Amino acid sequence: MPSKLSTNDKITLIGMCKFIISSDGFITESELENMALVAEEIGFDDYQKIFDEVDEKISSIDDLKDYIDSIKESSNRTKILKYAIQISRSDANITDEEIEIIRYAADEWGLDLNKILKS
Repeated sequence: MPSKLSTNDKITLIGMCKFIISSDGFITESELENMALVAEEIGFDDYQKIFDEVDEKISSIDDLKDYIDSIKESSNRTKILKYAIQISRSDANITDEEIEIIRYAADEWGLDLNKILKS
């Protein structure tokens, strides 16, 4: 059973979601609503703090990949990836960049992306 998200888990999740949301150059109302739902579902008491921290710490795809790499041992990897996929599906426009970061995380974390997509 996944544990409570650590600060690094939260930074990685929000970093991935922000990257996914902004990858197509448009931020839709649906994407913002799904981000809020994810934060509510997880019970993010510190959502704004983490969001601000992501702005400070993740300014490039390489920074995001570093965070993805840093949580290889987290028990929440599947949960984080499922939420990122949920956000990517918020609009009808799933970009190559979105797919790339989701695949990167799945590969780095040793997760079966096809199995996650089917669940």
